[in-house]
Amino acid sequence: MSKNRQFHDFLRPFIGILIVLTIVFYYAGLNWGLERLGLLVLFNLLFVIAFVFDKASSIFKRQEMLLFLLFFLLNFLAVFFPDIDYEWFTFSITKIMASVFGAYISIVFCKTLNLEDYFYYGFIFAFVLIIYAEYSLGHFNPLTFYAPTVDRGDFLYNANYYSYMGFYANFSIFRLHLKYRNPWTLLGLMLIPLLAIAMSFSAQTRSGLIFTLIINVLFWFWVNKPKFTNPIYSVFRKIILFLMALFCVIQFIKIYSNSSIENRISSTSKEDSRGTLLKEGIEVFFDNPFTGVGLGNFKNYSSTGQMTHNTFAEALAEHGFFIGALIILVFILPFFKSFKLFLTNKGNPEFKLSLLYFFIWLLYNNIYVFYKATSAMMFFFLMIGVHYKLAESQKQEE
Repeated sequence: MSKNRQFHDFLRPFIGILIVLTIVFYYAGLNWGLERLGLLVLFNLLFVIAFVFDKASSIFKRQEMLLFLLFFLLNFLAVFFPDIDYEWFTFSITKIMASVFGAYISIVFCKTLNLEDYFYYGFIFAFVLIIYAEYSLGHFNPLTFYAPTVDRGDFLYNANYYSYMGFYANFSIFRLHLKYRNPWTLLGLMLIPLLAIAMSFSAQTRSGLIFTLIINVLFWFWVNKPKFTNPIYSVFRKIILFLMALFCVIQFIKIYSNSSIENRISSTSKEDSRGTLLKEGIEVFFDNPFTGVGLGNFKNYSSTGQMTHNTFAEALAEHGFFIGALIILVFILPFFKSFKLFLTNKGNPEFKLSLLYFFIWLLYNNIYVFYKATSAMMFFFLMIGVHYKLAESQKQEE
């Protein structure tokens, strides 16, 4: 073993712990005053370490990383727009820069030091901690989660934040279970979705509830589908899954019919309608198809002063077709690549999970502008790194 490899092996656990602490402090540390430490110190330290190890080679080896960096740099053209809102521009460019850092950190450490598991541990722990924080503040009750006594605005984070963090935590436990299949990951498969659903009821986040249900159903009935040599075992598994699913559906209907979120989902009020914002985003794009209105500037064109809450509409409205298409391509490319990989072995659960993630991710981007969210891009590029590892492993077997 070379000295360089020995040095890498020595550093792996320390960097892994740093990854977990960064994710936990940055994305779940608000209640304990640790968020700024996670962002300003640990996150930047992690980026520097990644750059030292990688020397920027991952930027040129991975199409998505290069496109994301190019998109970030081209955003600066907006400073030449005559009516650019510099306050919103500065706020947005800082968020995208942090997202680029997060993406780079993930894709480097996933491939270079094979540290993907630490990211999963970090996102799962962070998700549990933000729920615990709300419990300690009296905002969340595990027994009466379906009838919260606090307003959505009382939570530490934006109510939909719990939806996003639950999404990452669910896919983290999915991936860990496919890799290790032990009692701990099986326990996680039971607890993480239950926590995500309960928190979705309390925060009244429609996306959290709907997507948690969808991805868990698809995981159990499509992804995590072991092959049995004995057909009796296969039939027995299907019967057990069906009975469990039926029980869960009956219990869910009982809880849902008495919940606060039921009114929110059935509501069509304009103030929480994403459809209105989407329509305005498309209209702004049609009015400025080539240049857009500039980074961060859509809020000045919105009737509510909000972002579009849609990655695709936001990218086109603020950046126009040519620059906006870059970030859209970043999200679309992995889906086609994962689909191509899936076709090489349709029974491989890891290939199916990768395809499921990138497909659901395209749908998920219709509810928020995720290229401006560091946690989202860190997890997204982690899954891109996993895809490349799976693709390279498949090539070696051929």
